[in-house]
Amino acid sequence: MKLFASLGVALFLTGCAGANISSQVRESGTEGSNMMTRCVNYSTGDNEDTNAALKKYDGWKLIYVSEYTTDNKTDTSAVMCFEKPVS
Repeated sequence: MKLFASLGVALFLTGCAGANISSQVRESGTEGSNMMTRCVNYSTGDNEDTNAALKKYDGWKLIYVSEYTTDNKTDTSAVMCFEKPVS
């Protein structure tokens, strides 16, 4: 019974909100090419952290982005994937 009460209190305090999920996919490099792909997870709550996470991908081609948030979150969780030719 305590478990159900705890769960009820947790749901009441956090609220239930539908998730907002969006994603975009771009065509990858030339078929049969030798491409290197890297993905990074980050949260949009802190611009300095976001910029630091994405800086190492300057010059790479963005091929995928997915964002997740809810009405009761103050930031957005995201994944971005990049590619570049293997040198």
